[in-house]
Amino acid sequence: MNGSSDQSTKLWLLIAAIGLAGLAVTTYLTANTLSNTDVACSVGGCNKVLTSKWAKIFGIPVSAFGMISYSAIMLGALHAYQSSTADIRGRMVSGVTIGIGVIGSVYLTLIEIFVIKAACQYCITSAILVFVAAVVLWQITRREPALLDSIRQVLKR
Repeated sequence: MNGSSDQSTKLWLLIAAIGLAGLAVTTYLTANTLSNTDVACSVGGCNKVLTSKWAKIFGIPVSAFGMISYSAIMLGALHAYQSSTADIRGRMVSGVTIGIGVIGSVYLTLIEIFVIKAACQYCITSAILVFVAAVVLWQITRREPALLDSIRQVLKR
């Protein structure tokens, strides 16, 4: 299989599954945004959030950027699953994308709560998914010293 421990390997598959789940959520939001269709919402604020000025960047739905991010997380994690721990390419793709996702989710969740004053269950789900991915990634870095060393080198630059 690969050079990492069985536990680490399973964790990469978990990150890939999280990426797939996030891709499903963000694809649903993007499809509805592009077709100007309201989303099904049990908390009542989804469509207010998704039609706000904060829901697009340069005319592109934020959820489309989420689709790209979750795809990168999933594909990077699948590469990590299939490669030795010395091959950090997929690991870094997932790690960097998860880091950017956490920062973006915090920012957008604060906008959602304090500026738009509405909640979107899909946006919250996406934020939870990326935070769970970050926690799992942290567990992986404890098992894969090469990944942690590479992250430290990148941060020193």
